Amino acid sequence: MLRNEPLHFFDDRNDCPAVFNTVLQFGIKPSRAQGKKKRENRNLSEEIVRLEAGQRMNMSHQTQQCVAPSDSPPIISVDKVLAAELEKLSLKEREKVYEDVHGVSDVIQETPELVASCLDQMDREIYSIKKKDAYEQAKLQSYNLVTNRLFRLSFLRCSLFNPKMAAQRLVQYFTNKLEMFGAEKLGKSRINLEDIGTTATRILELGSMQVLPTRDSKGRAVVVSTPSFLEPAMAVYDDTISRLTMAFWYLMSTLSEDEESQKKGCVFVLNSTGLSERYRRFHRETPSRILAIAQYLPIRLACLHYCYDSSNSFPSIVLSELASAAQSIVRVRIRTHKGSHTECLYKLMSFGIPVEEYPFRERGIVELANHLKWLDRRRKKEIYLNRNPPLQGAVDLPSKHDVLLGRGKQIFRHPGNRLLHELVETYDEQYNQLSKDDKTKLADQIVAVVHGYSGHFMKLDNESGMWVEVSKIEAREKVTHRFRRNRAVGLNSREPIVAMKMKHTDGGGKRSRMMFNGS
Repeated sequence: MLRNEPLHFFDDRNDCPAVFNTVLQFGIKPSRAQGKKKRENRNLSEEIVRLEAGQRMNMSHQTQQCVAPSDSPPIISVDKVLAAELEKLSLKEREKVYEDVHGVSDVIQETPELVASCLDQMDREIYSIKKKDAYEQAKLQSYNLVTNRLFRLSFLRCSLFNPKMAAQRLVQYFTNKLEMFGAEKLGKSRINLEDIGTTATRILELGSMQVLPTRDSKGRAVVVSTPSFLEPAMAVYDDTISRLTMAFWYLMSTLSEDEESQKKGCVFVLNSTGLSERYRRFHRETPSRILAIAQYLPIRLACLHYCYDSSNSFPSIVLSELASAAQSIVRVRIRTHKGSHTECLYKLMSFGIPVEEYPFRERGIVELANHLKWLDRRRKKEIYLNRNPPLQGAVDLPSKHDVLLGRGKQIFRHPGNRLLHELVETYDEQYNQLSKDDKTKLADQIVAVVHGYSGHFMKLDNESGMWVEVSKIEAREKVTHRFRRNRAVGLNSREPIVAMKMKHTDGGGKRSRMMFNGS
């Protein structure tokens, strides 16, 4: 299985920027001694500076395109880059990387014995860490938070139950939290919108970073980001980058509140297609900052996709920043996609990302409807939790097996609803021939089938802004309503659940666009 797949570490190996190959040649040589790690990272940063300096000297002022220095070392192949990085990993770790990227890894079975043993080892690992001032300060402010079992379990989950990695991540989490929000918010169990401030909230409202309303085909949360929609903020705020990182912390921390996301991790898509030169400095500094946050929050980064096109003149700089900022275990999870907006969507689709919910369109158009709804639900949740205990079983992002109650295209094409529609169609003829009592029994059986594959019937609670499970009676009514709808419209006259049509670019230069049908 792994014999051929590692060759696709970068999906577009021939188009991978030259500088990134050169940086990786210097930055990820296999190290067999643990003590060399810091020195290698320092050498990598210095080499990036030298490469970029040489690159700027050879850059044409007319085209402003990135050109690799003529005297740069020979470019090594992607296969050699991957081999050098994977050499530091065991066979089991390599398989885990492949499974994480494609979403085929199994979720660790959390037995009581495993959880208790790992938590105990994690305590000992934390005790052995000498420099943990922020951790100790947080422990004095909020002992219950720092020692909370579920809080620590979230770090174990994102570290795949490696106690040492979980302990280091927890200590670094409080260090970064102290630097970003100050000592007064260090002991808070949850960072709210009011904590990140008005400026960061307004930047978040611009929609440059969004959580997709639907998980990917493997049940992982998907975060998408692009800096090309931040021009208004850059014109008004001088500290846009620092406020953006604060907003990113908030967004990623919301995912860490969800148990399924803790177990399966999340996918991050960084889009720079159509990015103009005005964002050069901004986009160069952003990747390293957001990666630093993503690597220490209790949410695992399963894969990072970077999309760019030929009009983007500095993907090599972005990729070099990603390479230098990312830890080794994250670096091998980077996938690059070069092409037009539509071509990149096709490539993301092959990884199971729901592109029908992708908010970034061509020519600088961003869809904000779902994002603003998400922000509204977050505000309701924060107000509710300030006054009430958490709702049992409530979630922010439903599972792909959950059936959602409500109206609209987004509800209709949710993966769990589509599964229910297919299930109902299977019994449609039989249902119409049954008596009233037998129809009720059949509906109850279908509800049991949904529960059997870990699905739930969920509805949005307007007070808390979260999705909550409904009663069995409401679930049965959802099933019978689907049967009645099938009978009313007829199976042959209904539109496909999600029908995708592509209008390809012709000689006249008409742009491609995607249309989705549903009801």
